[in-house]
Amino acid sequence: MEPARTQLARATPALSQHGGTTNPSIHSDRLSVAYMSLWSTFQRDAFRVLQEAGISHEVPLNDETELYTVGNELGLTGRFVRNVCDPVIKALELVPGMASTRFADFQAISTAQMTVPDVCLGLVATGLDPHNVYVVGEMKTPWTIAGTDLNINRHESSFRLEPLIGQLVAQMRTCEARFGFLSTYSSTVFVKREADSSFLLSSPIWCGTTQPSLRELLAGFCLMAVSEPKYIESQTFQARNLRGPPPLRVSGRQHDTSAYHSESIANQEETITSNSVVFNAGGATPAVVNCVRLLSEPTAQNKATWLATMGGSTVILKCWGPQYNDLFEAEAEVYNRIWDQQPTGRRNFAKWISRGEIVCSTLFPSGHVLVLEQRPGMRLDRIWDDLSDGERAYVQSDCLNGIHALRHVGLRLDDPGKHNVLFDRDRRVLTLLDFESAQLLESHTYISTYFEMRIMFRSDLMIGRPSGG
Repeated sequence: MEPARTQLARATPALSQHGGTTNPSIHSDRLSVAYMSLWSTFQRDAFRVLQEAGISHEVPLNDETELYTVGNELGLTGRFVRNVCDPVIKALELVPGMASTRFADFQAISTAQMTVPDVCLGLVATGLDPHNVYVVGEMKTPWTIAGTDLNINRHESSFRLEPLIGQLVAQMRTCEARFGFLSTYSSTVFVKREADSSFLLSSPIWCGTTQPSLRELLAGFCLMAVSEPKYIESQTFQARNLRGPPPLRVSGRQHDTSAYHSESIANQEETITSNSVVFNAGGATPAVVNCVRLLSEPTAQNKATWLATMGGSTVILKCWGPQYNDLFEAEAEVYNRIWDQQPTGRRNFAKWISRGEIVCSTLFPSGHVLVLEQRPGMRLDRIWDDLSDGERAYVQSDCLNGIHALRHVGLRLDDPGKHNVLFDRDRRVLTLLDFESAQLLESHTYISTYFEMRIMFRSDLMIGRPSGG
């Protein structure tokens, strides 16, 4: 046995990680940085609350040896629970009012919801209800999210926080929780909702810090949450406003173009089969696309990407269900702007052929579609290690050209990565993909192209810090 305060004061064991996932999970929800403020007194506030709790009991020794090697978010969450949450709740369980409060899976204390946090603190041994949740926690892998991306005071990375904190805030709102945390295990940011459109964020807390330690700060944070767990939004509040400026909206949901097809091919009719998607593209008759092979993950819900045929040509068909209209709008508007304004660097984008609303399909019954030119190549994240230095430099130069094109049409990417790039080594053709996370640049706002390039290539960035915007 040892004093609970001694165990809390100890640094969190370093993570053992090898290989694993290469792409961060970026959510479609977002919180504008305009509504985030630095919680400058967080460490002092949390440590004071912990000291006032008067914890003096002893707890079993905690084995601080870290032998488990993680490679994904699920494993990471398990290590955080073992090395951080467990010591914290052992220290807090004898504090008045904490007897029935535990860290738990969301499903253990709440009814099913659309958004599910990775970790929760709340009431157990009671009926399942979202109101049982006091704190929500979201985990991200540290090898895909840099610690600097969690710092609100870094101009180059502050926009990176928008989808990360946005996902956490969506979970907080589901439970009407005032408190939440975002952690990569290596670094943790604590969040408190002060008002409808005001969120306080701590500076990232490193897992190895002491005086106070991460465990001590989480313990104090949990005690804060238990004393004031809920935030009730005003009746006039509109959640849409949390995203900041209006999202990308395509000028027309139905459109067809002959920019890609030759006349002889475009006039060929597709036979309607069980694999067809029939959609209204704004013409006299609906358009028909026949799906050949599913390219996206079969487990993906309400979104799909297919290799397909249209008018006798092989094309790419992207489908979004009604609940993902915003994602369809954003992606469609990127292609709309690129091929309408035709900036230098447009060659790094697939040509768009058609878009519209689904009329009939057994494969994808409702929603919207975007039909794109099929481009050659393999996903860059799968071939990057095999590329020569010369090929890597060429790829980075072409990616930079594409990002300059996005800036020219007033856009930035919040989910850049090698997984969203195709590269054909033989033809030296590079294509940027997937623009659901594209955001409009606000007026008089400058975002360096280094914002995306650093995230895409990290330590492999070879062409220096780009200065273009």
